[in-house]
Formats: sequence, C-alpha cells, structure tokens
Amino acid sequence: MSEYGFTKKDWVLFREKIADWQEAYMDKLNKEYIELLNGEGTPSEKFWTLEERIRNDKKDTGVQLRMSRSVYYL
Repeated sequence: MSEYGFTKKDWVLFREKIADWQEAYMDKLNKEYIELLNGEGTPSEKFWTLEERIRNDKKDTGVQLRMSRSVYYL
C-alpha cells in the first residue's frame, strides 16, 4: 500500500472519517433540497426538479462510494 504514498494507518483513518464526511455532505444536500421545495414554482415543477437533482446527486461519491484498498486513490 505504501507504494502509492499512503499507509495502512492512512487507510484506517480514511475509513473512520468517510462516514462523517458523507453524512455532512448529505446534510448539505438536504438543506439545498429544502430550499428548492420552498422556492418559486408549481408543486409539480418542484417535484420533478427535485427528482432529477436527487437522481444526479446519488451518483456523486459524496453520497455513495465503493471502497477498496487496492483502488484507494486520493
């Protein structure tokens, strides 16, 4: 693992922190969704805008991340 410039200790620390980082990111997204829902537009426009936004946000690594030490790159 150290051939990539990180150690097992780095990996352990990363694994400890990633859940908190993801939760903070998703909290930020939730606040943005609330703003969207409280904004201007018809209920159907807000619904479909939010649906598209969530569909795109789900693909972000801040929301879901496949982790493996063998492909651990920062």
